[in-house]
Amino acid sequence: MNWFRFGNPDFLFFLWVGLPIVVFLLIYGFYLKRDALLLFKSNSNAIHLKRMKLQGVLLMMSFLCLAFAISFPQWGVKPESVDERLDVILALDISTSMLATDGDSIRRLTRAKNAMFSLMQQLEGDRIGLQYFAEASAVVCPLTTDAITLREFLTAMTPDTLVHRGTNISNAIEVATERLISEQNDLSFVDSDSTGQKVLILFTDGEDHDGNAITAAETAKNKGIHIYCVGVGSSDQSVPIPLVAEKAGYKRDMQGKIVLTALDEKGLQDIASSGNGKYYHATAGIAPLTKDLKRLEKQKYRVRAEGKFQDRFQWFVGLALLLLFGEMFIEILMKERIE
Repeated sequence: MNWFRFGNPDFLFFLWVGLPIVVFLLIYGFYLKRDALLLFKSNSNAIHLKRMKLQGVLLMMSFLCLAFAISFPQWGVKPESVDERLDVILALDISTSMLATDGDSIRRLTRAKNAMFSLMQQLEGDRIGLQYFAEASAVVCPLTTDAITLREFLTAMTPDTLVHRGTNISNAIEVATERLISEQNDLSFVDSDSTGQKVLILFTDGEDHDGNAITAAETAKNKGIHIYCVGVGSSDQSVPIPLVAEKAGYKRDMQGKIVLTALDEKGLQDIASSGNGKYYHATAGIAPLTKDLKRLEKQKYRVRAEGKFQDRFQWFVGLALLLLFGEMFIEILMKERIE
């Protein structure tokens, strides 16, 4: 039968083995009670015997219902629900320039991570992915609503793990675009003509050693992706990059000169504008960014219920209880009749 099944068919063992035992005990108990009554009366009351048989039938049916219940009978397709969500990839710059402190003790990496943690709280219910980028890019956590997993991945990124030199923002945009478009097919949309809004948010100091970020942003915009940039650092003053791996000193170029880094706000503003988004500075908080994201259209999609069938064991448990109450009620009537 394609419309009916047992979730725990192994528990039907209690039905095949237990039912004959229950039937035997009920019949055996009936004859014992009848013989006990005949000790006091020459013949037993026919109505009394009928009630005893009815009680036995009710107990047997109650056992059948409980045996079916523990086997988890299932039928009927579970209904689908409709929900809304925004697909967002948070891209974190992990190049060594993110080790800079910009005149204070707080690294750019720390500022970026704090902003990302705050944004995750505001995007609860949406699908969020996590991407790291430097000279190459990788999506380390695919789109998910599991905030705990996202926080674990982000927490694991520490200054000690930053060994990547150089930044290729165009590659980060291309990788994120491909992932956002491919993962939109994982859900069943209510409106197949609209795939909703997809968002890439870059957390970076803006230093780009490729120069093709504007072109990549325009391509992403044509594919329906909004690119927002969150700048980390200071654009007013260039600062050296401390080298955590060597425990001392600063990053130097091939000629031995100390490499200085500063926030490229103009470059990030151009990228965001080309990507149909906006630019924000990390110190301004994520409130303006969150407000803009809430204006974007969320895609409605169908949430498929797990499994094809619905559990119906509750019906059998309820019926078993009714039968037991019925058996008890008959017992009470019998006592009142005897008295």
